[in-house]
Amino acid sequence: MQITDVKTYILQLDFKIKIGSMPRLQASGLYTNLKTDEGIDGWALSHWNLSNLAQKHFIDDALKKMVLKKDPFMIEEIFHELYQNSNRIMFGIPQATSAIQIACWDIIGKATKQPIYKLLGGRKREVKCYASMPRGYKPKAAVGAVGSALKPELGGFKAVKLRIGNGVKKDEELIKEVRNAFPDIAIMVDANSAYDSVNEALKVAEVCHKYGVEWLEEPIPTDNLAGLAKIREKSPVQIAGGENDMGIFRFEDILSKECFDIVQPDVTRSGGFLQLKKIDAMAEVKGVQCIPHIFGFGHILAANLHFVMASRCEWCEFPFIPDEYQLLEEPIKCVKGKVKALDEPGLGVKINKQMFEENILKI
Repeated sequence: MQITDVKTYILQLDFKIKIGSMPRLQASGLYTNLKTDEGIDGWALSHWNLSNLAQKHFIDDALKKMVLKKDPFMIEEIFHELYQNSNRIMFGIPQATSAIQIACWDIIGKATKQPIYKLLGGRKREVKCYASMPRGYKPKAAVGAVGSALKPELGGFKAVKLRIGNGVKKDEELIKEVRNAFPDIAIMVDANSAYDSVNEALKVAEVCHKYGVEWLEEPIPTDNLAGLAKIREKSPVQIAGGENDMGIFRFEDILSKECFDIVQPDVTRSGGFLQLKKIDAMAEVKGVQCIPHIFGFGHILAANLHFVMASRCEWCEFPFIPDEYQLLEEPIKCVKGKVKALDEPGLGVKINKQMFEENILKI
């Protein structure tokens, strides 16, 4: 089997989203489609980017040349060539390398008639979820959103992740309001690197401890490994992060500096499935949990879910967005706070053709 073509498509919906302390983003993504001489194709989706067009051109102009005529089963060969000629010398885009890897695995799964998680060494068929809130809320609105996530018809979640990062006082008001309203649920919080100092982050960590928060995610920019190590050393709650980091060498730095109790590599950002398997193994040796970051449309959830089902990971981050925004023919469902493995071949999901055709940019 050989890869005969690489197609990329920018999808853009008609609304913007504000995720925590991050800038407002257009709801968009980049689909990558690999075609083969045996009529089997593979798909991947990259996380909402500040510039989908830059990533599209990078794949079309650079990575496509490297993967044409390659055997998609030679997954490590393909990764090595892409990494050596792009990411290693800092010209690469991690999401682009990851997309090629995921699309190859989609082909491998379809060719062998197996779901990816089984090919990766399946470990379980079901995992508990936490509802990942898509935006920051004021306290009363947050209570309403969390209440919706707990409803059986909307997933029956027993855990939620709140977006914080608006100052220690406002963060405490938010967390306190939700905890008082829902004393028995698990609460995680994500600051999206909003804080600038170790001291400020530690004040937030104390607030988290006060209200029984499971973990505090990305309290400061994750380039600051020394600062994160100080926070983790003194924090009374677990510190999590790593969603924007790629590859085993970066995670060796993160793990050796003891920055996190929980690393959160994302299959669609961190280099693909085999890189995540290696990162997870490195973390396991260090006694660190590995719980992937998951956010965006359905193909992103699907890809990470396959890794979760083939790993020791105990949680699945589940974007709490309307089903139609998964952009899948059959949305992935959380039921009673848990999600089941996808058992169709490859990624096991299909694009919602109508939404795809209506929202693809003509470039």
